[in-house]
Amino acid sequence: MILLIPSFIFKIYATSFLLWVLFTTSIPQTLIKYTNAQIQNHKFVGKHYPQTSITVPKQLVTLHKVTNSTVYFLIAHPDDEVMFFAPSILELSKPHYGNTVQILCFSKGDSVDASMGEIRQQELYNSARILGIDKANVMVLDYKDGMNETWHTEDIIQSLKENINRNKIPKIVLITFDELGVSSHPNHIALYHGARKYINLQTSISNGPSSLARNKQNLKQPRDPKEISPRLYVLKSLGFLEKYSFTILTNIEFLIDYVTNVIKTFATVNINVSFFTPANSTSSIKIYSDLNMLACSYAAMAYGHLSQMVWFRYGWLMLSRYLTFNQLLEIKSV
Repeated sequence: MILLIPSFIFKIYATSFLLWVLFTTSIPQTLIKYTNAQIQNHKFVGKHYPQTSITVPKQLVTLHKVTNSTVYFLIAHPDDEVMFFAPSILELSKPHYGNTVQILCFSKGDSVDASMGEIRQQELYNSARILGIDKANVMVLDYKDGMNETWHTEDIIQSLKENINRNKIPKIVLITFDELGVSSHPNHIALYHGARKYINLQTSISNGPSSLARNKQNLKQPRDPKEISPRLYVLKSLGFLEKYSFTILTNIEFLIDYVTNVIKTFATVNINVSFFTPANSTSSIKIYSDLNMLACSYAAMAYGHLSQMVWFRYGWLMLSRYLTFNQLLEIKSV
């Protein structure tokens, strides 16, 4: 009887995975082949083949304007970019968004021994390359890695000032962990507090006297990039069962979001039938991976971060929901 339980659970996960492939990959990629004019006519515009995207809201670009921006992923350790942020990195790197995606990693991941630092830094470059990010767009700092290490907020703010270029690109988006840090890791949580305070400081500068004077004069020339406030999104931390549900809860949430969108096409009222959606859903972005994105994530982790592929890491790859789904919440400055 006991042996039947693992078999039953395996069947649930396997069935859920097959349904997930159907919902996120097979159906969307079949539909685009029959609805996209470029594919039908075999005449293509630009250098990139049309891709499918599954985001909520569907009008990700128009509602959140995460487009034509420099998007910085603020991570604490090499491998965070894959284990937690892979769906977001792969989605926001798609050509139709026009973004430049960069990774700012605050440590070399040398908590075990200093000699691991150079190895893990190189592994981050390898992983980023698989995810489509050039080495030139990956920056690695030298904060001390460790559960007992304290990263001071003021130090993080100073590092952000030194490494985020606000002179040329007017639209900057920061993406990092939320206040729970996904796994309650103090280094993750420190980045949340540092990024949030940095955003508040930059917003106060953007709304300062020089910016107000420009608005009063109603000048037509473009605003100085430094006068446009960066925006901050954080990755929503998941509870234990949700974190290791792989595609099970992703399928449920996907279907609920789909039903919600169908209902909204026939009703003008704001309907929320998803119990997953937080109160500030208007500032929430949901990103669903497909099979292509998941395969890329697996390669980035298993091949890019070879030193981290101990036995339990394979369990993470097989069970983690963060590889199939990200929910980003916008943090407003105060």
